[in-house]
Amino acid sequence: MFLLGHLGIGSWVAARGVRAEQLGWLLFGTLLPDLVDKPLYYALVFATGRRGAELGLVTGTRTFGHTLLLVVLLWLLTPRRIGSPLALGMITHLALDELGDIVGLFLPALGTRPHPGTISAILFPFLGPRFPVSPFHGLLEHLASLDNLYVLAGEIVGVALLARQWHAGVFTRPPPGEKGASGSTPASP
Repeated sequence: MFLLGHLGIGSWVAARGVRAEQLGWLLFGTLLPDLVDKPLYYALVFATGRRGAELGLVTGTRTFGHTLLLVVLLWLLTPRRIGSPLALGMITHLALDELGDIVGLFLPALGTRPHPGTISAILFPFLGPRFPVSPFHGLLEHLASLDNLYVLAGEIVGVALLARQWHAGVFTRPPPGEKGASGSTPASP
């Protein structure tokens, strides 16, 4: 799944669990695992000319950013008003990535990863000191994975859910102290 799938599905699943002023952190959390891991992996590929298992520990685009360990650390080290929605967004991201692996077990043509799957990143280091190896030979091939039905469906559903939430006012809810549903503005002190 790419950007719009994670944003749309993740926010649809979790937005009701956060306050209006926390939505930005939730949305950031839905993308954070990829914002950590994809640049890390492709920077190492570019810098070394190696890829996959040749790189050692960072073998793909699902490494440190895709761990529950990072989710828990960020939740513990940030104020709850930030850490809770951030962690919630990250958990939706990890769940969607793992769902792609599970779908692939039953419908191999839709699979998004060879084994070890995303679960080895999510539970790192408890299942061993390894991450999933990238099945892609480069960034362009990774981007071309949009032709995978699971990935494409995730993007389409994500766009639809973002539009639905936007239309419902989820992203435009006023923070406390601003214009409420009644249209009135609180008096100034």
